[in-house]
Order: sequence, then C-alpha cells, then structure tokens
Amino acid sequence: MFIKKVTNRKAGKVYISYRLVKSKRIEGVSRHITILDLGSLAGLGVEKHKALANRMTQLIYNQLDILTEEDLDKEVEGKAQYFYRRLIKKQLERTPIETERTDKKEIAEVDLNSFESVDSKEIGGEWLCCQSFEELGLAGFLSEGLGFNSNEVAISLLSLIGRMLHPASELGTARWLNENSAAFELVCPASGTVDRNRLTNATLLLYQDKDQIEDFISGKVDDIFGLEDKYFLYDLTNTHFEGSAIGCEKAKFGRNKQKRNDCRQITLGLLTDSNGLPKRSRYYPGNIGEITTFDNVLNDLEKVAKGNKPVIVMDSGIASGDNLKTALSRGFDYICVSRSGHRDLLEQVNEDELKTFINKSKEEVKTQFFDSEVFYEKDGIQHCQKERILYVETQAKRSKEIAMIGKKRQRFDTGMQNIASSLKKPRADKTTKKINQRIGRLKEKCKGIGEEYDIEMEESKGKVVTLSWKYNPDNRAERKAGKYFIRTSIQADQEQLLWKLYRILGEIESSFKVLKSDLDMRPIFHQKGENIEAHLNLAVLAYFIVSFVRHRLKQNKIHHRWAEIVRIMSTQKCNINTIVDSKNRTIVLKTCTRAQLKAAEIYSAMKYKPTPFYRKKTYLKI
Repeated sequence: MFIKKVTNRKAGKVYISYRLVKSKRIEGVSRHITILDLGSLAGLGVEKHKALANRMTQLIYNQLDILTEEDLDKEVEGKAQYFYRRLIKKQLERTPIETERTDKKEIAEVDLNSFESVDSKEIGGEWLCCQSFEELGLAGFLSEGLGFNSNEVAISLLSLIGRMLHPASELGTARWLNENSAAFELVCPASGTVDRNRLTNATLLLYQDKDQIEDFISGKVDDIFGLEDKYFLYDLTNTHFEGSAIGCEKAKFGRNKQKRNDCRQITLGLLTDSNGLPKRSRYYPGNIGEITTFDNVLNDLEKVAKGNKPVIVMDSGIASGDNLKTALSRGFDYICVSRSGHRDLLEQVNEDELKTFINKSKEEVKTQFFDSEVFYEKDGIQHCQKERILYVETQAKRSKEIAMIGKKRQRFDTGMQNIASSLKKPRADKTTKKINQRIGRLKEKCKGIGEEYDIEMEESKGKVVTLSWKYNPDNRAERKAGKYFIRTSIQADQEQLLWKLYRILGEIESSFKVLKSDLDMRPIFHQKGENIEAHLNLAVLAYFIVSFVRHRLKQNKIHHRWAEIVRIMSTQKCNINTIVDSKNRTIVLKTCTRAQLKAAEIYSAMKYKPTPFYRKKTYLKI
C-alpha cells in the first residue's frame, strides 16, 4: 500500500488531497484501488507519507516487523491510529446491527495474542438521553413542528447531549463528542462529525424557537406524568461573565449572589411547578430589580395554568405589596414570605397557643395563624381579599441565622481591631473625623450588625487616643432569628399544610443548583448578546430533560443528583475489538458493555432498554 496524491481543480483553484491505495491487477491491467480517503493530511510533511503508509499496512495486516517501536514517529502514529479506526468504522457501517441477543453459536479458531481493543467510548449517558428524547418526541417536534432539516435535528440533539453529559464550550463539546463519546452511534449528522461552528449554529437555532420548545417539552412532561399542578414557583438568579461582555445589552453590574460584584452579569427568571419541573424561562439585565419582573411572570403563568386558578409561590424579594395586589387583580392566589417584620403581630404571639409539628428533617416547627385584609383595585372597583398570615418559628432557621450573625460580628470585630491598631502607628491619620469615617464605612459593610455595638472613643486635641466597642446581645436581629411570617390569599386552616406549600420553594433553588453546577451555566465566556442568551437557553433546555429524568427516578426512590447519574451511566461503554482467526482474517467486533447494577436500576426505573445494540461483526476486507 502507498499514499497517492490527487489533484482537483474547481473554480480556478487547485485542491490537493491524498488517498491510501493498493495496486491490483484486473484483467491483466494494474490498477489503483482506493482503501481510504485521507483528506489533505494537514500538518504531516510529504517526507512522512511513506512511514504513514507502512504503519497503516502494519495495523491492517497485523504485522509486527515492518516498523519497530524505535522507528515510530508520534505524529505518524497518531494519524495511523486515527485512520485505522476510520477504516474499521467504514467497514462496520456496511454491517447490519444486532439489536437483540441471539442463541446462535459462531465458533472460530482465533489467535488470542492478536486480540486488540481498538476503541472504547462512553455510551450509557448518551443512550439514556436519546431514549428520553424519543419518549418526549423532541426530534419529531423539531423537524415537523419547527421545520428543522435532518442534519439540524441531529446536531441540535448532540448539543443537548453535550450540555447534559459534558458541559463545556462549543469547542470542548465538539472534542468530547468526536473523541470520547459514542453519541454518533445513536445520533449521527450528515458529516459524521461536529465542530464548534456547527454546534454554535444549532444552539442559536434552538434559541430562535425557545418558547415553543419549552411549551412543547413542558406539555409532554405533564401528559406523561398526568400533572395538573396549581402551585407554581418563581425566582431569579444571576450568572456572571468572565470578560467585559460590552457587546451584550443585558450584561450589567449588579448584586451578584456569588459575590462576583466585579463582573457584569445577566439574570435568569425561572417558573417551575411544585415538583421543580420547569415551565418557562426569561433573561433580564443583570441589574434588574426582582420586583419589576412580576408582570412577565403573570403573563407566562396564564399560559401554563391550563384554565386553573394558579397559586404562585415566591420569595420576599418579589412579593412587594403592589405585586401581591396585581396578582389578586389578575385572578392569581399567592404564598410568600412577608417583607414586613410585623412587629404588631410579634407582640401577639402567644407561646401557649403555638401549634407544633415535626417536619421531614425531624425538627420541630412552631406556628400560629393571624388574619388580615388586602385592598386592591380591579376594573375600577375596589375589592377586599382576606389574607392569612402564618407565624413560623424553627430552631434550624434560628441556628443558621445566629451563625450568619456570628460571621458578621467576626468581620466587624476584625475591622474594629484594625482601626484600633492604627492608633498606635505614628503616621496614621488619627483625627476624630477620619476614625468616625472609617467606623461608618465598616458599619455599612457589616450592615445589620454594626448598629448593635456600643462604641466609645477617648479623644485628646482632636485625635482619638483609645477605642473600645461592646456587642449588645439583646438586639432585634438575635430576637428575630428563626422567626418569619408567611402571607397567603389561600384560606388555609392547617398551619402544617401552608408551611409545606411554602417550603416547596426549595425546589426552584435545587433547579438553580443543577443549572449552575451540573450543567455548567456559570460563568459565561461568550461576548455577543445573541450567543450569551443562546448559551443560557441550551442549559435551560437541557435542564427540562434532566428534570424529567430525575422526576421519574424520584418516583422510583432513586434520588441521585444529576452529576452522579452521569457518572453511573458513564460506566457503560461501546467497544471496538479486533482478533485474527486461523485463516489470517481480521475479525472486527463492535459491542456495548452490559449495564452495571446501578445503571441497570436507572434503566429499569425509566422503563428504557439497557443496551442500544448488542453486536456488530465484520471482517476487515482490503
């Protein structure tokens, strides 16, 4: 065998490519038979072509004496191994696949020393994803409902698989799909490979039809599980940029929940049902106030409520008085944490009248109901809505808040010690004005705790000589720790039921954790506005599928986080092995490993097939 140069001319340009060929005499005439197209062989000098052909011959015919290990060039070896795998896959494509086990025996005499594992890639997670796509009918919706062609459908599904199993940049995802994953065995684009440009285009394509895809998946999930939920959760989170992001209008500086206030950020608003299954998402500027997004939430809620009177569950950051009145005027009930401290109600709390129950964590929760009224306007008419306010007191929340107060105290004490230490430095500014200014800044930095200190200064000639401070433990922050109020327009009579309804808000916090950690939504490295929102959208769409899978697994008492599910499923591989028989023929076998115990449990809980295929067998014919 040798490498043949091929020259093509097109549109006045000359294109050079190479082929691996062998000579064969046909009807007395010597002809060149193409074994494999090698492309342009970019990066490999012509002087190494002979070594590549010799190494390919060695691999194909299982020869060991053409090239010694000392003679092998790393660049030549890499190309030879790559093209050898391509040749095997080309041969396997012509072979029918065995989707079921067979009892038929095939006995052959083989040389065990010739056995070689040519390739091994992950297929378990990919098979789980593809079966979930199939159950949801996603491919059919993309092609028939949105008009995607077959290649666009394939690359879109591969983009989702990449985000679900190996979240990375488009370049990193392309490398993983091409080199580590057997996803192409299940979903194969026309080219047989992907690159970052194709993945980027697919991501943008999915973003163009964002709302339609979200509505379709959400509707299918409701149909599959028979859900008609009336409780919906809404919250916002933000994610920052690793870069200036000056090309994105929504990239703004704001209060970052990961303390990255030095970075621009963008805000994600997510609406889910009480099971944490997502319904709708929206993207806002990074400096937007939570309160101002409420009208959009109600618009989305009207579309997903299916004619029922929905109840929106939200945190105190969104539940302003005006927003609650707006919800009532549009026919929605609400459950939220009160933004008010309700000092008047705190005085009415009677320890003897508190009702006590035990939550899931075996912790004691104390509650008491109060009644109130909300006045709102609808169609120009004044209305009055009875409101129930639930006082809640838990030791777990108190312990958490006391610990937070302790951290603030530690920061304040450290700051005061630094100020006091500066009084002993000869060149430090010790004027009363400067020291008061530093203390004021420290109080602002430790807002909520600095006011609880008694600070005394001893002055002499306009300068501070000594500084002392003492914490007052009997303060409002510590007295209020572990206590809060829940407001609702629902006329609930059971304190335990109302508290549990509010506690489902933790489901949306779990959603954000999966999005940011398991699906790697944070941070953002893109710079253009369209690419940024498309990146976020791909993570959210991936979470639609992830939440569907996890919900079914939870129904079957499998409560793994998504990252753990991916790890378990990665134990199932797709292998390509070769062995030489007694007739010196190379037998090629492609097989899927058997699902291990935990992976098999996941397949069983999902009611999916445990193996995409059992075997492909062919002879390497040259």
